[in-house]
Amino acid sequence: MSFEIDQGLLVRDIGSGGAWKSPEMRTYTDEDHLQQVIAADPQQVPGVPEGAWAVRELSTSAGPADVCIVGPDGALTVVECKLASNSERRRMVIGQVLDYASAICEAGASAFREQWTRRGGADLAVVLGQPAADQLDRNITDGRIHLCLAVDRIDTELRRLVEYLNRITRDDVGVTALQLSYARHGTVEILMPSTYGGEIVAAKAKASDRTPAWTKESFLDALTTDDDRGRAVRLFDLLDAVPDRRGTRDDLWFGSRPSGGIFFYPYGLRYSPIQLWINKSGTLMAYGNWNQYVAIRSHPGFSALARLVGQDHTGRSQGFAIAELDLDEFWTAVLDCARGINGEVDHVGSRDEPVD
Repeated sequence: MSFEIDQGLLVRDIGSGGAWKSPEMRTYTDEDHLQQVIAADPQQVPGVPEGAWAVRELSTSAGPADVCIVGPDGALTVVECKLASNSERRRMVIGQVLDYASAICEAGASAFREQWTRRGGADLAVVLGQPAADQLDRNITDGRIHLCLAVDRIDTELRRLVEYLNRITRDDVGVTALQLSYARHGTVEILMPSTYGGEIVAAKAKASDRTPAWTKESFLDALTTDDDRGRAVRLFDLLDAVPDRRGTRDDLWFGSRPSGGIFFYPYGLRYSPIQLWINKSGTLMAYGNWNQYVAIRSHPGFSALARLVGQDHTGRSQGFAIAELDLDEFWTAVLDCARGINGEVDHVGSRDEPVD
């Protein structure tokens, strides 16, 4: 099987003055090669953000799914790859990706995590924060699994099928197509992504009103005890009263309900030390962000805050109940942490958003 790219692509060394030449390799060697490319760089898949993790050939009762991707927010995407352009194979790839997604949903979150680990995937208990890990489990249980069809050529028929599947599926399930044209010349690899369906999926998500963002008021209303509400109000007030504002970003960033967190940014600095969230029992919880940002993962500035809540900043971050803490001691540690993790950041106030 071959996967030819645009015949007009030519290459030459910069400054050589030599003739333009065709790349030495203009095709994927096989579908396994395409899987490797996607798994190594999953953010090429529409809707998948930077920092996502991927495994290949994840076992399901319907057979091995080519590539499974977990985003830092707990979103799950299943990718099926085919390097054939005839209509029979195109219909096959759609049937297979639906079959794999349904098998993952039916088997449940525990089975998915087990198979993910068997395929050498990143330890989801470590790399995902607790809210995102809970969201992943809910996504699997509810069948909220995004689908991507990776093919050799996105043609009119495939566009029609993507449009139809998006029309008949829920707003929180997206279907996209991905074409990755590939070439290699010497030690240089050339990848030319082309996608379809991303705008349709984004429009579906925007139209959906199922996951509105928290506000202070809705967050407080969702807490089940007056004590927790009082502690949350106190933390909001302490943040408002922080002097010596050094950055330019907002003090708070509100994740989506019900599983998202509210990220605190003392001094308006780039990286957030903590987030507040509410567990399934309606209890006020907090979560340290030492696994949240790739650039400062396990930063020593988190160490004192982690010790205060009985955790290790180089390991997994786990949720902890605010009611078990002395708020004054906790807030002092939060402020020290905010200064520590942002102390060497030159681009203070950057608009990097946390994963929701």
